[in-house]
Amino acid sequence: MRIELTADDMKQLALAQVAQGLPLPDGRQLQALAEQRVMQRILAREAAAFGLDRDDDVIERRLAQKMDFLLADLSQLNPPTRDELAAWYADHAAEFTQPARASFRHVYFSPDGLGGAAAEAAAAAALPAIAGLPASSPALAGVGDRFMFQDYYGGRTAEAVGKEFGPEFAAAVFAEMPGTWAGPIRSGYGWHLVHLDSLEPARVPALDEIEADVRAAWTNARYKEIRERAEDDMRARYTVVIPDLDPADLGLAAPRGASAPGAGLGQ
Repeated sequence: MRIELTADDMKQLALAQVAQGLPLPDGRQLQALAEQRVMQRILAREAAAFGLDRDDDVIERRLAQKMDFLLADLSQLNPPTRDELAAWYADHAAEFTQPARASFRHVYFSPDGLGGAAAEAAAAAALPAIAGLPASSPALAGVGDRFMFQDYYGGRTAEAVGKEFGPEFAAAVFAEMPGTWAGPIRSGYGWHLVHLDSLEPARVPALDEIEADVRAAWTNARYKEIRERAEDDMRARYTVVIPDLDPADLGLAAPRGASAPGAGLGQ
């Protein structure tokens, strides 16, 4: 059997030492590193000959990772033409839909002190007084309570508004007509009168706007396709037997303090 290190192997050995923050090896040190690599390969081959690589989780994970990298390289060999990309985007346009976005201003009524019912009543009473005011009116400064965050939110998605104020608040805001004051609308903070300045509907952008994102998505889809096909082909060469066991049949004790699956649900 022959073991031969190439000039590229020697370069990689030297670079590996430099990558560890060590100085570039001299000739004697490089030869010593080469001897270590040769012995590593000899030991690896001898271990494989003895079957020591079989049923070893660490080795299996490493080899599986290397095969995964190989398949990833294969997926990069044939980038799409513009026409191929356009056709693929037409079939997957829904995946790139940009969500609706709302811009709104709000007047806040705090439940602290008065309580939730009183805060809601105060907001309802203030609505007729501000109904005809523009969202930028200075008269709004004396209405409601000071809010701990922003009074104006521009270009926010329903998801973003929901994270800030709660999903019910977001749903109510996106259901309003732009250009009018509405409310009271409840959030996790209290009650609000909301002026919806604008509502941009959801849309599918043109390919030119997001071509880089579409190319990245195409590459990921191509890689997944190649990987799944390769995995299917490889699996077809094996007879796979997996016992149908319930975890409870394995006789394993749960870690101390751990609950059984589903414990506490519905209680």
